[in-house]
Amino acid sequence: MASASTSKKMREEATCSICLHLMAEPVSISCGHSYCRACLLRFVGPPSSPRSQQDTDTFSCPQCQAPFQRGSLRPNKQLGSLIAALREQEQEQQEQQQQLEQEQELSCEEHGERLHLFCEDEGQLICWRCEHHGQHKGHNTALVEDVSPGYREKLQEAVRKLRQLEEECTDQKAVTATQIAQWKEKIEAQRQKIQAEFQKLRSFLRDEERSYLWRLESEKERTLQRLRVSEADLWQQSRKLKYHIRELEERCQGSAQKLLQDVEGALSRSQVVRLETPEALSLEIQTEYKVPELYFELRKRLRSHQGPWEDGLPLSVFVWDFLDHLTEQPGSCDTDMEQFAETLSGRVTTDEALQELVGLIYEQATSEPRFRSGGARLCDYLSRHLTIRSQSGSFRQVLLQRCQADYEPRDRAAKGEEAARKRFHGFVLFLGELYLPLEIEGANTEARVAALRGLLDVLLSHPVDDNLICAVKLLKLTGPALEDAWKAQGKMDMEDVIQRIENVALDVPCSVDVKQMLLKLVELRSSNWGRVPVTSASRKAAPENDPNCFVTEPPLGPGGGVPLPAADPDDHDSSQE
Repeated sequence: MASASTSKKMREEATCSICLHLMAEPVSISCGHSYCRACLLRFVGPPSSPRSQQDTDTFSCPQCQAPFQRGSLRPNKQLGSLIAALREQEQEQQEQQQQLEQEQELSCEEHGERLHLFCEDEGQLICWRCEHHGQHKGHNTALVEDVSPGYREKLQEAVRKLRQLEEECTDQKAVTATQIAQWKEKIEAQRQKIQAEFQKLRSFLRDEERSYLWRLESEKERTLQRLRVSEADLWQQSRKLKYHIRELEERCQGSAQKLLQDVEGALSRSQVVRLETPEALSLEIQTEYKVPELYFELRKRLRSHQGPWEDGLPLSVFVWDFLDHLTEQPGSCDTDMEQFAETLSGRVTTDEALQELVGLIYEQATSEPRFRSGGARLCDYLSRHLTIRSQSGSFRQVLLQRCQADYEPRDRAAKGEEAARKRFHGFVLFLGELYLPLEIEGANTEARVAALRGLLDVLLSHPVDDNLICAVKLLKLTGPALEDAWKAQGKMDMEDVIQRIENVALDVPCSVDVKQMLLKLVELRSSNWGRVPVTSASRKAAPENDPNCFVTEPPLGPGGGVPLPAADPDDHDSSQE
């Protein structure tokens, strides 16, 4: 005969994970798990397609979530034979237990006599001495054999009711599991639709896309949380029902004395059990998305005109179209910027409009590498020719405020997540383009050089690959001008920077490609950045006022580290030139 532990293990293997009973007509699915045939059919529900396509309906295994199709159900005859043997073995054990209990009748703890009477007033088993001399004297009593059939029927009726509740609970669990799967599928389908639509939009709609996705995710989590709470509650109710059923079944299968001991309490506990049906939740998605049709209409109007601008268009569309024009055709920058600035002078008349203009140009210049150089040139041109002063100041003052906002948290950005570092690198290289025409003799030079040195220091202080690549790009862009500026100030800062780069290449565990980039940069600097020596005559031939030189405004107040450059003392409003 199998040991108790072996029988227990065999029973666990033969138990249906849906109804938690020994399987009836076990069937297996493609992943290898088996269930009761009736339980699995209730789980998959009625067919949702014509008979010819029913077998291709796909579901998820309740245990491992592996996909299976209705047509993959196969009877598991070997498991069925094992279950039949288990049932016979358990039946024999129950009969042996009943016989043993009948042989070991309960005795009165107080008098030691056989408990062959039942006190109906107290609902207790008593002996003849309790009836005549104890606390049950004068109570209504009867022989155990006479009253046990009636109570047995009551207990069996209670079992039937609890089993009905258990079946309803199992059905509710299956429905809830299906709802969770359907809800996830609908959420995923909705997410794909939203993303597909927003991919067609311009960059200024990215924030709106993130907003919709966040709201959809929040709605998903809220509803899923409520569904999971309902599922957990059903599981808990199922366990309670099984406990009560097992208790009553054990009573019914035991001796008459065991059946009647505290029978009223057992009945009262079973009668108060109720199945709490989960809250009915709507699976209709509330997060609606609307493709901005006005945006496409405006784009159509833009293309219908010979010129690239139209005064009646919103400022954001007008500016984005020009920025896209410069990004795709950078060679037309010089000829188009004058007309662009003239149009803006008549349209950018408020502080809000100026802030929006600067924000649009800044976002495009820091996020789109192809526009970085053109964006710096555009900012230089508008700082000299855009005739507007708002409460926030001129165009260049508002631009410096935006740069200062990204410059101050540079240390946090350089050691942040990959997305934060990528945005920071765009800002660094844009600022390099903006400060590229360093004025060696100008009052702004020292502050500009200090700002670029601060960016180099923070990139080299956090030597991950992308930070080091950004530092190399910045030095290739501004290295010659930086070294000239430091030498003009009598400083040897470039020696310190190059020494740090050599140390990083030798000591920091960066990738092989990045090490090669660092060493090639050191080699480039040793060859004077690949420059041809400049004669004094060529210096005199250079224009005194370089039109590409970006003149900045005074510093923007206290900030972390080095402030961005201040303006020359004799700087004046270019709108009056």
